[in-house]
Amino acid sequence: MTRLVGYTREVTPGAGTAADAAQLTLAGAERVFTDDSADGAAERPGLRECLEFVEAGDTVVVAGAAMIASTAAQFLTAVSGLVGRGVGFRSLSEPALSTGTDMDPASVFVALESLRRRLSSLQTRAGMEAAASKGRRPGRPTVMTPERIAMAVELRDLGRPVTHIARVLGVSANAVQRALASHEGMAANER
Repeated sequence: MTRLVGYTREVTPGAGTAADAAQLTLAGAERVFTDDSADGAAERPGLRECLEFVEAGDTVVVAGAAMIASTAAQFLTAVSGLVGRGVGFRSLSEPALSTGTDMDPASVFVALESLRRRLSSLQTRAGMEAAASKGRRPGRPTVMTPERIAMAVELRDLGRPVTHIARVLGVSANAVQRALASHEGMAANER
């Protein structure tokens, strides 16, 4: 008895799983398992339940390979485990990664590299969102302190060129320009 069994998870916060679940049902999945948390937790009860549910001859179908794992290595391990149990795998968005297809090796490698980049992007975005929720901004801290910005505004009001202001403050002209533009933007919003 061959069954299509769907699985999806919320990859980005707020994205939900309803659209993917509908797409899997439309593709013929008899049952769809979901994990509705995008917190990146290793604990995925929906995936565990899906893997316990499938039997030899079944096929696990996903909207995209990123649903199964957080890294390309984990993906390969998961699909190898399914194949070892006699369970097929089908990705709707990356058919080259589906088992039982006659794809040339180059297509498989291109699809795996694309998956690796997507997973890396998702991890970076999740890390940035986690940092933002803790009040941290990613990137290099600014050299323009509130005192330097005030001095730059004062010197600019005196008609001094940006290069002179930068030399006086000991920062780059670009830093001064960005700070002045940001200051002017905030002043315009206050009006």
